[in-house]
Amino acid sequence: MTVSPSLTTLSDAVRDAADRRARRAQLDAQLRVAEQLVATRRDELRPLEQAQAAEEADVRRLERLSPARLWATIRGDVEERVAVEQAEADNAARATVAARARLDDATASATRVRAERDGLGDVEGAYAGALDAYEAGLADAGGAPATELAHVAENLGRVAAEQKEIDEAAIALRQATVALDHAVDRLESAGGWATYDTFFGGGMVADLVKHSRVDEATRAFVAVNRALERLSVELADLDLPAVRGAEISQGLAVFDVLFDNIFSDWMVQSRIAEARDRAYRLRSLLAGLAAELDDRAARAAGVMAALTARREEILTAG
Repeated sequence: MTVSPSLTTLSDAVRDAADRRARRAQLDAQLRVAEQLVATRRDELRPLEQAQAAEEADVRRLERLSPARLWATIRGDVEERVAVEQAEADNAARATVAARARLDDATASATRVRAERDGLGDVEGAYAGALDAYEAGLADAGGAPATELAHVAENLGRVAAEQKEIDEAAIALRQATVALDHAVDRLESAGGWATYDTFFGGGMVADLVKHSRVDEATRAFVAVNRALERLSVELADLDLPAVRGAEISQGLAVFDVLFDNIFSDWMVQSRIAEARDRAYRLRSLLAGLAAELDDRAARAAGVMAALTARREEILTAG
């Protein structure tokens, strides 16, 4: 027969997991500082190595036949110049060695911190598992904590479902917005060619290009309407009828037949202008909807954080 662990054992496991989680946070902070120090020490070493290389090059130029040595020979101070350059090279070498030692110390310190941090393993997963086990133990034991935990769990599930619905609506909204931006771009191009054809006598080529752009805009707005239909389905899950009604779906159905039966250049120009106005109103509407979804997402995240904190508070009390 399997014996369930006692509440004391489960509570101790939560505290141990919490301690390891807190230690991980401390080590994360220490590692950030240690890695920054390594970067600083490496930056300090680089110019010192360059300076040492330059000083050693000066010594070599004086030691072998070179313009520098010839000039020093003429002046009669070869040995003195070599001694000076060698002293400067030695000083540069000592500075480099010291800087390299500081870098090695910083690197070793960062390595130790990283090893301890990594050795803790998945502290978040262990902590979540300990909380889950303790919650299950409290539920089996019954009482006030179990009742409140059940209520918190129910609300967590509800908010998680709402967040999922908001995310799905936001994705559908982004798709609709991208489709609308493309359609507006095609419409603007059609409008430009229509203006040219109407007022500047564009001729047959301009007329063909204009009708091609009109066809592209028509197809683009059909895609917009399809995206809006998908968006409306997602908005229904969030009970948002004010932004799910005629303004989004029915009011834009005209785009599906916007450019049918074009009889004159003026009619094309007029219909493009009307379509542009509707598109700009829709763009404003979608922007407002995006703000509404952002607000609801922020509120849901706040509720989720509060419920999670309360659950943790119950499970770590005592």
